[in-house]
Amino acid sequence: MEDEQIKETVLVALHATPDGYRTLVRDIAAAHPDMAARALEAALLAAARDMDGEIQRDGGPTNEARTARRLALLLSMDIDRLERDGEVSMADLMAYWTKRDDFFLRL
Repeated sequence: MEDEQIKETVLVALHATPDGYRTLVRDIAAAHPDMAARALEAALLAAARDMDGEIQRDGGPTNEARTARRLALLLSMDIDRLERDGEVSMADLMAYWTKRDDFFLRL
């Protein structure tokens, strides 16, 4: 999956419903297990920047942009835990979530 496609998937999910973010990370992980986890982190941050640039509500970031940044931060924490052994794939994260920290599976 290309970077721009990942970002578009993120944007669609965040705008689809108020809780569209809940399954976003695990759905992408399940659908694209070989994708580098940092690619999703970058897509979340890029989506947040795009949303901030297009729609400013009350002079601040949109709720969707804040959500994208929060997901990116939480995702990066999991990636950092696993990165000692080299690049982390979405499959690596799914295994980690299944065995150790199921936050993204429960979200």
